[in-house]
Amino acid sequence: MARHDVAVVGLGPAGRSLASRCCADGLSVLVVDPRPDAVWTPTYGIWADELGDLPPSAVRARAAVPEIRVHGEHPMDREYVVLDNAAVQAARPLEGAEVRRARLTDAEVAALRSEARVVIDARGARPDGAVPDDPSPAQTAYGIVVPAAEAEPALQGAEALLMDWRTDWTDDPRPSATPTFLYAIPLGQGEVLLEETCLAAAPGMPVAELRGRLRHRLLSRGVDPRVVEEPQGREIVRIPMRGRDRPAPEGTVAVGVAGRGGNLVTGYSVAHSLARADGLARAVADGMLTEADPPGPADVLREAGLRALLRLDTAGTLDLFEAFGRLPREQQRDFMSRDSRTAGLARAMWGMFGGMPWGARTELVRATLGPGRVRPAEGAPARGTA
Repeated sequence: MARHDVAVVGLGPAGRSLASRCCADGLSVLVVDPRPDAVWTPTYGIWADELGDLPPSAVRARAAVPEIRVHGEHPMDREYVVLDNAAVQAARPLEGAEVRRARLTDAEVAALRSEARVVIDARGARPDGAVPDDPSPAQTAYGIVVPAAEAEPALQGAEALLMDWRTDWTDDPRPSATPTFLYAIPLGQGEVLLEETCLAAAPGMPVAELRGRLRHRLLSRGVDPRVVEEPQGREIVRIPMRGRDRPAPEGTVAVGVAGRGGNLVTGYSVAHSLARADGLARAVADGMLTEADPPGPADVLREAGLRALLRLDTAGTLDLFEAFGRLPREQQRDFMSRDSRTAGLARAMWGMFGGMPWGARTELVRATLGPGRVRPAEGAPARGTA
């Protein structure tokens, strides 16, 4: 007979949030992670209206009016926050759980069914580590942390840049390579993260290419070269857009990016993981949890959006996000959220399509529906189809 109601393997945002809620609901919980006490290292940003019941201490920094810049400037009337990871973890305690330090294989995760009534796989999209020459669509980024005063030339008057798609990452006036954008966000305590991001490419854009683009962009805006070469910190991001892209170990349920918890178009997953924890814990208690994020019509739309992002040229991508910048706030929210309803997501995507020039609309239809190979990221070999 199983000794635990639930075993949660992996203590990232999805796994820890679910395990914490199960503990709070009085369930017997086993958690397994190679470093259960470690503070998460990635920079997690979410919208202030997605904080839920997290305490004020969970916010490390705020940007009241982040901007999108493409052909024009588009202030967003929606506060954006950077999370204090240690405070978020403290707000999701594991009191009463049995904690086991281990890194498990798929077979070992499945074997936990002998110890727990429900087994949750929350080990992330690549539980065995990075896959060499991974052909899967991925969002990749390279960023540096610099003093706020030194970041001012990069921000060019903005409080924060959620996406700056302008093409000063190159000297080419009409670039045709895979486009990238600058993500420039205050981190609090006088620091700013400046990050060059490839939203989606298959395979993912190499870090060396991103590093070179970020350097070119920042120097062209007048950022001190010494700050660029010797920053206060560095960050590398790799998010497989389709998550693990294979079934969970037999008899287990995958949550977060180990399953279908990530947004196929934006890569966002943290807000969804935080919001879903209560409902998933109730389903565990009721014996009703069979799949954390079952596929639905909205996923078909997001898959079409990912297909378009992988194929659009630079001009088409910029036209797409210029149209996004002009959307009403609610439609922007529906496009970015993993939890948006199908009707809202469809309205947002139709609004973006309608806001593009006629020629760009034709290119978007071709990229979304037509045959052809995925355009490889700069510096990466072409392989596979979308």
